[in-house]
Amino acid sequence: MTAARRHASRGPSRLWPFKARDDTVTVVDLGAQKVACAIAALTAPRFGLDTGPRNVKVLGSAIVRSSGFSGGRIVNIAAAETSIRRAVAQAEAEASLTAGDVVVTGQFDGLFAQVFEAKPGAGEDALSNEDAAIIWAAAEEECRNVQRKLLHMFTFSAREPVTPFTAAPEAVEDEVDVSAVSMPLKGAKQVTACFAKSMLNVRALIAGPLAAALAATDTLERLAGALVIDLGAHSTGYALFFKGVPVFMDCIGMGGDHITAEIARVFSLRKFDAERLKIRYGSIFDGLAADVDLPVQNGETGDAISKFSLNHLIRSNASLIFTAINERLNGAGYSIPSGGAVLTGGGSLLPGMREFASQLLSSDVRVAVPVALNGLSAGNPLAALVGGCLYASRHQSQGEMTNAPGIVSQDSSYASRISQWLRASF
Repeated sequence: MTAARRHASRGPSRLWPFKARDDTVTVVDLGAQKVACAIAALTAPRFGLDTGPRNVKVLGSAIVRSSGFSGGRIVNIAAAETSIRRAVAQAEAEASLTAGDVVVTGQFDGLFAQVFEAKPGAGEDALSNEDAAIIWAAAEEECRNVQRKLLHMFTFSAREPVTPFTAAPEAVEDEVDVSAVSMPLKGAKQVTACFAKSMLNVRALIAGPLAAALAATDTLERLAGALVIDLGAHSTGYALFFKGVPVFMDCIGMGGDHITAEIARVFSLRKFDAERLKIRYGSIFDGLAADVDLPVQNGETGDAISKFSLNHLIRSNASLIFTAINERLNGAGYSIPSGGAVLTGGGSLLPGMREFASQLLSSDVRVAVPVALNGLSAGNPLAALVGGCLYASRHQSQGEMTNAPGIVSQDSSYASRISQWLRASF
């Protein structure tokens, strides 16, 4: 192995997103029902070995009721600012420090992942770190031109390694695929302005489906290929991984709160009562006691609500979510990989949700619990918060090349081809 190849195989030279290798980061998860905040201390791995959650120690955390954030966007900046202040203040009190910069994650409206192809120049077999910076700058500029903000960029090998039995190495031109994740610029500015009113500086925005995937899956699963679905309150975010990189990402404006709203509408209940009814008695499939009357009455008729009618209502609305995911994947030319799908988020805890998703997606489905962090007891509703802490400990805030093959320099024509593609695609 040559010196250049050995240097390139290590990937990016800057592995840490913050000023020091031992730093403190504040992560905020914006949701429609909750705002969660965690202040975590990041510890540099010994001997360069990334031990994942062991590098993160949560000093303080808080969860407060959310208001002003709905459908992946801020609809009331004053109400959202109040929720953010309360969550950050409680986490600061527990951690005994004051937050300045924050990393924000959420299922933002308009999330989009686009894949394009890049080819090294003549005589080169990989992309250099300088080329990665050129790609990032070109993509960021083109996104600005169409009122979008670039959040993440990943590279992965487009072809399998060349073997002596397939073709001569000098006759094959390696290709590298680049995946760019972006969101509407207006939404990013709203989030930044909302945090600025609380005297907090947004250091980076993390796509919610990506953060949830980091918490609910491991590296091997993402390398093998997996579909991660984060069932939230007002929206459902999902990301399709290929060779460890998200190649398709989207958010659907349906979630657990829409099922609750439908229960409240059909049975003339208050939203609080409908949520309690769904959590305590609701299920996807009917059991032996399907025809049992529940101790809740329909507001209009006064008749007792049967478990069968409740489950049928939940099942019909949950099917809309998974059907929409499947249709959008097929419409983009993707299918669920052999690794199957992974469910996380609060909606995944509903009994029978895993089996129902497996039927509709025609794939193996499992419900994942986020990895445990030192100092934070997190369940499925906090998957994005845990993933945000893991992201901050592993990646830089921009231009990350997590599974990048080796990288070398390029001429100006390479940057020109990237710019032309971005103008046509974004």
